[in-house]
Amino acid sequence: MNPKIWTPRYITNRIGLYVYEQFNKDKPWIAPSAIKWLDTNLHKEMSGVEFGSGRSTVWYAHKLKNLVSIEDHQDWYQKVKQQLEKAKLTNVRYILKSCEQDMSGHIPYVDIVKEFDNSSIDFMVVDGKYRDRIALEAIQKLTSGGYLLLDDAERYIPLDSHTPYNYKKEGKKQPEEWKAFSELTSSWEQLHFTSGVSDTVVLIKP
Repeated sequence: MNPKIWTPRYITNRIGLYVYEQFNKDKPWIAPSAIKWLDTNLHKEMSGVEFGSGRSTVWYAHKLKNLVSIEDHQDWYQKVKQQLEKAKLTNVRYILKSCEQDMSGHIPYVDIVKEFDNSSIDFMVVDGKYRDRIALEAIQKLTSGGYLLLDDAERYIPLDSHTPYNYKKEGKKQPEEWKAFSELTSSWEQLHFTSGVSDTVVLIKP
């Protein structure tokens, strides 16, 4: 880990986030202010898709009409599956997909997003692998007024943020895929939430 990120501000934010997570173990690992917003704005008429599962999966499922969650890690998949079974949720389709490229050049974890109809998803979480490719595909899959949640957003899209891995702050250029994403979503409303450790962005499709 880069020792330069351990500024007094970062240490304070890190401790604050740790304390929050210890007292809110049922909540997603995203910025607490984003959780508060989602708690108000997600509802039982919405369908959701989550790339990258975790303790967020049960939480989102309780808020939504239905949820499809896609995971690539076998052991983690089994752990979250047990959590879903314990919660006795019946509105979740939980899918294990490989991130390895197959003989035909396809990546099952990425390709599954293409199976969803255009303008059919109210809420999509991009918090796993291949975030760039999935985020680009998500644009046409979301309904008008739908939410796209991007976690660790400071790494991918331009944000005014003090979080340590902000690509702009590090003097890096935005990757081409994310540059295309930013251009395609330039007219979308962007809500920026930060813990001071990482940033969560919710983009609302017009």
